[in-house]
Amino acid sequence: MTEGVTEQIGKQNGTSDTADAGYHRYPARRQEARAAETAIIEATFKGVMSNIEDAAADDQASKTYETRIETHDEPHGEPDPDIEAPAVARTGPLSEAKLFGRQTPPAAAAPADAAPHVSGVAGSSYRALAGLLCSYALLIVGNGLFQTLIPLRILQSGYPTIVIGLIQSCYYAGFILGAVFNRRLIDRIGQHRTFVAFSAAASILALAFGAAQSPWTLGAVRLLTGFAFMGLYTSIESWLNGTVENEKRGQVFGSYAAINYLAVGTGQFLLNVGAGSGGQQFSIAAALFAAAVMPVTLLEGWPVKVADETLHRVPARTWRESVREMMVSAPLAVPGCILAGLIYSSFYAMMPVYLERSGFSTSDLATFMGIALIGALVPQWPMGRLSDKVDRRRLVYYTASISAALSLVLFCFDVRAVTWAATLVYVAVTFTQYGLIVSHVQDRTEAHHRVAISALLLVLFSFGGMTGPALASAMMTIVGPSGLFLFNALSCALLALSARRALGIHLRSSQA
Repeated sequence: MTEGVTEQIGKQNGTSDTADAGYHRYPARRQEARAAETAIIEATFKGVMSNIEDAAADDQASKTYETRIETHDEPHGEPDPDIEAPAVARTGPLSEAKLFGRQTPPAAAAPADAAPHVSGVAGSSYRALAGLLCSYALLIVGNGLFQTLIPLRILQSGYPTIVIGLIQSCYYAGFILGAVFNRRLIDRIGQHRTFVAFSAAASILALAFGAAQSPWTLGAVRLLTGFAFMGLYTSIESWLNGTVENEKRGQVFGSYAAINYLAVGTGQFLLNVGAGSGGQQFSIAAALFAAAVMPVTLLEGWPVKVADETLHRVPARTWRESVREMMVSAPLAVPGCILAGLIYSSFYAMMPVYLERSGFSTSDLATFMGIALIGALVPQWPMGRLSDKVDRRRLVYYTASISAALSLVLFCFDVRAVTWAATLVYVAVTFTQYGLIVSHVQDRTEAHHRVAISALLLVLFSFGGMTGPALASAMMTIVGPSGLFLFNALSCALLALSARRALGIHLRSSQA
């Protein structure tokens, strides 16, 4: 066999038959050739085996490294002080090693009873949520600009007030659709990718609204915008709830609310940027929506996916059953949330229309809306402290009565100074009402039903938000621009009556 191989090699190298004859004539040469061939074969075999052994060693070393990372232990069982436990476990369709070149433990590797985040450090929650809160701030700055640009853009197109109200109502209709469908999407792909996807969608929709002309197209874009923002708000709040420790939840959600008012007020001042070009302003809003993706993607603090077996199972309830039980335990819940939606949405959607029709310049309008919405932040903390000592239904009654009186003042006196002063006080008082109503309902809700009840309250608020701009625009069409304040007065009066009725039911039940 060796001779055949040698003969074949000789033929391939062009060796002549004469040389082959000499090869067979001298035995010493044959032995030397066979020894050389055997050495070549042995070297090749050893090389192959060496490669196999090296690959096995590398694989074993990789597994050992992964185990050390997951357990944060040294090979001898001693903790490594250089390895810091992540604040939030990361999950995703690809391993972090493939994405970033380093690994952190997946959520499933943690014990069932382990907390999904590290506690004990005062600022750990804020560090873990820094990316999310920064992204939320950028998102709300863009939305603050966007929601004020919309009525101004429709006014410039020459459409009547009633059309503006109907298009604005589509936003909250999208909210309701989002409440029905977005939860399944979040369960399937997670909060992180949901946030990124809907931020990109909001950016596209802002540019589409700036380019569209037909009221049907504008309404459809506004509907999709509401759907996208419902997905964003749901992913953000569920992300916060899944990350924050119970003892820090109030602090973090207080910061969340403060960011909302500061950001939406700041967005109003961007109306002065490129004031002569609506397309440029829509581009700014779209850029802010796109920029919101960056902090949440680049910074730490990915959401935790909780294993199904660790969840506390509760019996499923229909929407009708939830509403019926809520009306019994908290009679103010349903009318209060719907009326709060009417009042809030009519201000956001139609107040810029009133200011434009009343002769406010774009610069004055931006300053007015910005100061009013930032001013809404001021009474939030004092009212929250007060509501812990005074019956929240009574506070809703008082604040709604004051709001109704201020709305009547604004309706009767169309003076610039009165508009400034009364509106600032109106916003500061009125924008505490939804928080009071939600807190009142949660006080009377069992702990394992609070998430479902929160979603139901948001749907009721969205239903009011969907009808508010349409009804307010109809009133403005009949009465004039000041009809907005007449609508607000009626809505606030109904809210005050609802709170008084709830107080009466409570007093009668306590005396029985």
